Amino acid sequence: MIRKSSFGFIIVLVTAFIVVACGRQVTPNPPGLGAGGAPPGFIAVHFDTTSTFNFQNYQYMIVFNTDGTGITPSTDTLQTNWAGYSFALIALGRGAAAYAEPVQFLRNQNPHIPPAWLPLGTTPNTFTFNPNSNGGGNEFSLLVQKRVFQGASPGPSPTPIANVWTFNAFTTQASGGGQFTFFDSLGPGGPVDPQFVSPRICMTEPFDNTYYAYDQQVNDPAAEIVSVEISNNPIAPTPCGK
Repeated sequence: MIRKSSFGFIIVLVTAFIVVACGRQVTPNPPGLGAGGAPPGFIAVHFDTTSTFNFQNYQYMIVFNTDGTGITPSTDTLQTNWAGYSFALIALGRGAAAYAEPVQFLRNQNPHIPPAWLPLGTTPNTFTFNPNSNGGGNEFSLLVQKRVFQGASPGPSPTPIANVWTFNAFTTQASGGGQFTFFDSLGPGGPVDPQFVSPRICMTEPFDNTYYAYDQQVNDPAAEIVSVEISNNPIAPTPCGK
């Protein structure tokens, strides 16, 4: 598969051969890498917005539900008691710099209390962030080893890891007390209803899928999500049996 290069360490491996497709400069995936440039055992995520990211004001996140229930994470967190929130990959700013981190949601025994957010320890070998992977300032890329999603602590209620996941993408601002103000999502309602209904993605099978946001009416183009691409390259691919 041919697609644009996104990760610094991948670029080092790529030869000088460059082709042009659809008016954009792209490079072939280096040998041994799967869809989206993900090595075996990794997930690659590409997150696009309408305009240049504003990492100082917004947090851009993709939230995965790994428990196999099929519930889509939504912006209605108070009504749903954060149902479907297992892990998130979050890109944000600190000072003049942008950074990203994987986070585990540790659910409280009282479902009405927001879950604790536990940043997961990673290394450059298990988690890579490129804040400007398309050169236009409106796409970032993440490369994460799947074992990161095993989490760091089970918490009061362990976070289960199933083979079939669901997801959603959000633009948010922190508003204190573990709550967030949502500015956009993949759903037709953006930050409100109607919500996005996630397809079920099999994490034991290789895939490279792009999911486009239904809402394109966000006031700030820096907060408006265009699409999220998720690529999975399992070490030993097996069907989920769906």
